[in-house]
Amino acid sequence: MYGLVLGESTSAGDTIFVLVSFLLLLLVLKKFAWKPLMNIMEDREKQIAKNIDSAENSRIEANRLAVESKDSLEATRIEASAIIAKARENGENIQDEMLVKAKAEAERIIVDAKKDIELEKQKAIESVKNDVSHLSIDIATKLIGKELTSEDHAALIDKYIEGLADDE
Repeated sequence: MYGLVLGESTSAGDTIFVLVSFLLLLLVLKKFAWKPLMNIMEDREKQIAKNIDSAENSRIEANRLAVESKDSLEATRIEASAIIAKARENGENIQDEMLVKAKAEAERIIVDAKKDIELEKQKAIESVKNDVSHLSIDIATKLIGKELTSEDHAALIDKYIEGLADDE
């Protein structure tokens, strides 16, 4: 055996012995070590495939969540725009209503003022009528020297007032 190490030539019997020993070693390895080694390799392969599937599922889930988040953000933007538009529309409606109410109030004030003016005008005319009536009676009494009857008095007043109304 030392001869092999020292580089001496080997005989055919030694070669056959080494070959048989190698084959026996392969059979023993196949019987006792090959299956457990293959099982370990298969388990490792399954674990790697499982990790790859898990990573792929995680990537798909992340993409789905990103799309969902983007859609949710877009929906929120649309909703915010709708709320702003509705608020703007409500503001414009309130402004229009206030303008209509203000115009109606102004119109009512003008109508009331016209009524008040007409009422004051009627009061002034009545006052002038009474003043003219008394004055005309006094003048007629002084000119004619006698008292007028109530019919004469009413006719004179109406004639004078018609003259005033025509002057306006």
